[in-house]
Amino acid sequence: MPYRTRRLPHALALLAALLCGCESEHDDAPVATPMPTTLAGVYSGQLPCSNCSAIAATLWLRPDGRFFMRQRFVDEGNDGAKSAAQDSATYSLGHWHWDEIAGEAVLRGAGPERRLVTRDGERLELRVASPIEHVLQRDASAPKFVDRVTLDGESAVTENGATFRECLTGLTFAVAESGAYRELRRQHRRMNARGNVALTTIEGHLATTGERLVVDQFVAIKPGTGCPAGRP
Repeated sequence: MPYRTRRLPHALALLAALLCGCESEHDDAPVATPMPTTLAGVYSGQLPCSNCSAIAATLWLRPDGRFFMRQRFVDEGNDGAKSAAQDSATYSLGHWHWDEIAGEAVLRGAGPERRLVTRDGERLELRVASPIEHVLQRDASAPKFVDRVTLDGESAVTENGATFRECLTGLTFAVAESGAYRELRRQHRRMNARGNVALTTIEGHLATTGERLVVDQFVAIKPGTGCPAGRP
């Protein structure tokens, strides 16, 4: 048998092996999961709790990639009905994005990141180390986030008004000329910070119309400093 003819079966076998290897690598490649177009919205529900009746939670997933989350302990009232104590509420703020490889929404704020899986387009399941499901349902009423919360941010005051850039979300709000607005301006003048950015702590809420921040109470100011490094 000619030398060239003897080598042909070996060449074919090598080619087949290479093709199989390429096909295997292609099969093992991760498959991207597109973000649901209706993912942004408001979700609420009651999460399991080890030392209370439940935790009432509401999550605002904003289309701009920011989120607000409120959690509140729910206890049994004297009449047996469940009631939520206003002063037990805790809040998380930050950024969220879609992990298309894991097929999950990822929340990142001041604490550990949270991951949520979509369920039938109307529910989000929180990934937790528990056999009990932690599920939030889309809230058809889509309430606005108007809670009074403590915020750290960069405030600036000029002749045209005041702005406040919240540290965790990076959102910048025009400050409404109500509440403790005058006190904020006074503190900037007192600290010679007028026109300059100053790290400021306030208690405030978002106005129901437009994205204006109402400063309910002034807490502290540090002229010449901004949000900590690593924040938006």
